[in-house]
Amino acid sequence: MQIQDTRLFRILHAIVVTLAICLSPSIFARDDADPYYEYRDEVDRGEFSYDDSQDIPWIENETEILAVPRPDDLTEVRMGRLPPGMVLLVDKSRITVNPDDYVVRAWLWTRSDSGLEKGSFEGYRCDTREYKIYAWANPGRKPPVTKVRRPLWKSVKKGSYSYRAELLDDYFCGYRELRNAHQIVDALTGEFHRDIIQKGQ
Repeated sequence: MQIQDTRLFRILHAIVVTLAICLSPSIFARDDADPYYEYRDEVDRGEFSYDDSQDIPWIENETEILAVPRPDDLTEVRMGRLPPGMVLLVDKSRITVNPDDYVVRAWLWTRSDSGLEKGSFEGYRCDTREYKIYAWANPGRKPPVTKVRRPLWKSVKKGSYSYRAELLDDYFCGYRELRNAHQIVDALTGEFHRDIIQKGQ
């Protein structure tokens, strides 16, 4: 009888130990081979779990479409990604950078050697590299401005003739932060150069 009790005790003890191991994995989660385990944070340990439900969703502010720019306000911008025979002009006097939604808005104007031209009132997001066209302008029509019914954000794609990517990289967006309207105007007029990432920074 005593031998049976001893065997029963051993079986119960083994069951308790097994349950403790299964129910308490955090006890054995520590890597004893890592001498710096206690000094690492949750990210380095691989234990960090980000809760994106607490993020504040981005909301675009209401956009006012500005009147067609005057010819004197249009400045030609040096671009390397335009089709041959095309030039790009920007209304530098009314470039805005909204401090709430961080969108750069401006009138852009394209003109060809043959005399064809059209304008577009556009918005740009540096953090997501997207653009949106709010309205088109054609000086040969009355009224000259046509609003886009359902303007959508679209990705700015890089390519041989992707002047929008060039605008983002060289003029609208800084390396460390979004440029303000004055900095963008300086860049467009050649008084402000694009950020240069130096080695060691």
